[in-house]
Amino acid sequence: MSFHASLGNLSLKQLRAFVCVAESRSFTSAATLLNLSQSAVSLLVRELESELGLKLLDRTTRSVRMTEAGAELHPVAARVLQDLGAAIAGSRELADRRRGRVRFACSPLQSSLLVPRLIGMFKARYPHIAIVLRDTPGGEIIDLVASGEVDLALGVLPADTPFVSGEPLLTDDLLLIHPRSYGWGPRRRPTWKDIAAHPFIALGEHNSTRYLVDYHAAQVGVRLTPACEVAFVWTAIGMVDAGLGLSLIPGHARPIVQKFADVAMQPFEPQRIQRPIALMRHRQRTLSPAAEAFADFLRENFPRHDGRTPAARA
Repeated sequence: MSFHASLGNLSLKQLRAFVCVAESRSFTSAATLLNLSQSAVSLLVRELESELGLKLLDRTTRSVRMTEAGAELHPVAARVLQDLGAAIAGSRELADRRRGRVRFACSPLQSSLLVPRLIGMFKARYPHIAIVLRDTPGGEIIDLVASGEVDLALGVLPADTPFVSGEPLLTDDLLLIHPRSYGWGPRRRPTWKDIAAHPFIALGEHNSTRYLVDYHAAQVGVRLTPACEVAFVWTAIGMVDAGLGLSLIPGHARPIVQKFADVAMQPFEPQRIQRPIALMRHRQRTLSPAAEAFADFLRENFPRHDGRTPAARA
């Protein structure tokens, strides 16, 4: 005899009534535990027996005992109820944002400067939500969101992204960095022609900063031929520190640049170049409650230009 086949028209109420009677060996006790009348419990058990075509319980005036069929059904039914209870409890924890997992992507620069403190603040509020951080070059972030490999991401959102939507969190100005030996400053501000006349250290072709720099240079008739091309902002700063040229990098790299005594930095004033940083997600995928909580947290706490959060600025 096996009860692993189709459940047919069995109901959870019927299974719960049977298990409760079988374990308490009393319809009266089961009725009290289930907060039902004794007749309602008896009816549920009879309906279950009728559906299975088997006698599950032997009733006497003094006791209730399981039949052979009842003894075989009991552990299966009890396990079904236990597993369902655990699943419901887990779903409620997810809905209440008490646990879960968020897969999040951003650039290596953001993952080292901006994101760690935000994750620490988020974990203090939601200690049982795990954050899986993908510190990924900017050109690959869109693909991670579009493929569903991450739930959320920070980055520059291109115009032609049918599967990815973004909402602006920050507008970041590009920063010109150069060796101090160039002698540029408030009285001698460099122009596009000055940049073109010096070795230019460019970020990779798929980097959004590289695209912005090339685009704005082309608008004023300047063509930049990189003397060096690097993948990471840290590398560009290090090469400028070594006197190998100049570069245009995201403004939020300022804390790194300040650690290099021989690297000067200033806004590129001949033409303000801005990078809109967006919180990205897949257009056709529903975020988990944990991911929604993290998205709400970023909207509330992501630092602006002055380092303060939206909440602090209000």
